[in-house]
Amino acid sequence: MLSAVTHAFARPLIRTWLSASPHSWERHVVARDSPHLHAPGTDPDRVLLVGDGVATGRGVRTHELGLPGHLARSLTALTGRATDVDIVVDGRMTVRQGPDAIADLDLGRFDAVLLSFGANEALALMDVAAWQHDLEALLDVVSAGTPAATTTFVLGVPSFAVNPHFPPRLADTVDRNAGRLNAATRRAVARRTSMVFVPEAEEHAFEAESAPVYARWAAPIALTVSDRLDPARPAARETVAADESARRLALERLEDRADGVDDPELDALTDRARRLFGTTLAAVTLIRSETQVMRSVSGIDPVVLPRSESFCDTTIRRTGHLVIEDASLDSRYADYSVVAGDPGIRFYAGYPLESPDGHRVGALCVMDTEARRFSTADATALRSLALAVQRHLFRHEPGGG
Repeated sequence: MLSAVTHAFARPLIRTWLSASPHSWERHVVARDSPHLHAPGTDPDRVLLVGDGVATGRGVRTHELGLPGHLARSLTALTGRATDVDIVVDGRMTVRQGPDAIADLDLGRFDAVLLSFGANEALALMDVAAWQHDLEALLDVVSAGTPAATTTFVLGVPSFAVNPHFPPRLADTVDRNAGRLNAATRRAVARRTSMVFVPEAEEHAFEAESAPVYARWAAPIALTVSDRLDPARPAARETVAADESARRLALERLEDRADGVDDPELDALTDRARRLFGTTLAAVTLIRSETQVMRSVSGIDPVVLPRSESFCDTTIRRTGHLVIEDASLDSRYADYSVVAGDPGIRFYAGYPLESPDGHRVGALCVMDTEARRFSTADATALRSLALAVQRHLFRHEPGGG
């Protein structure tokens, strides 16, 4: 009863401080740039970060400088592989809103999912039973949508008493409630396989959000996540009939915008790829239902190929790069017309291009009439160029810049 009375008095005071105090974090700048972060390398681990609070990039202008960017780079430093981090974040998001926020995502694309919720509920002094109900609903959605090999990491609700600007008595009340929410979260996570509770770092001093602070926060999270990322993990599922209709819709949106429009910037990226690798040709291809077309090409005139004879069709069925060092010696490709006839392709390397909602619509590829090797450094460079092409192609779509 005493707790209920305390909460009734505290709630309006907390709301007033958040809206009126010059020290309120609600007044901080928030990153609003691309929700797709990439750390360099090959064979990327794919991570989804969903939630509120520190995940939103308060205090910095880009997510590269916030938790998502530092998480991507920290993971790559630990694993030696590339990292792709997609984010669905909002400073006011609650755990109840979580299922709707991820409803349109294909969770099967991710190797790890991070959930960062509870700051808003702690500040609202939410009842523990209501929190547990809403959290269980979100965890059920995530469990149903992720493969068995994907681990979900649930970050603990942060404490507020370390902030010297937040009124101490209010902070004590909020932190007591946060402790109860965290206890309920631990219990809910413990009942589920492939889920891990990640508590807040203990005894950390208050620091205003900034790029160096996010780097320090990301490091222990990345260490926990990297321990559960299996380098021998199963490959993401191939593009199959169930995905194909959505993939074609993403491609149609892209082609509707680009139809008949010259694109010098895209052509420059394609030419850069050809010159960088010293190949006969380079192309940005799009895979339609029955054919492959070249949206941009350097080294030859554009050609249309049957999808059944497209190297890039194989590429879009993977999350990483595809390399064929000598197609004439590979029975899967030796009879392709571009191998057996003109221009006599031997070498191919391609990296898939994804729409903002995760559908692989084509590839950036380089090809040569001579067989050749392709190093890890080459694969890293190809991925970097492909991501630049991807950002350019989808710059007009939400989340595509």
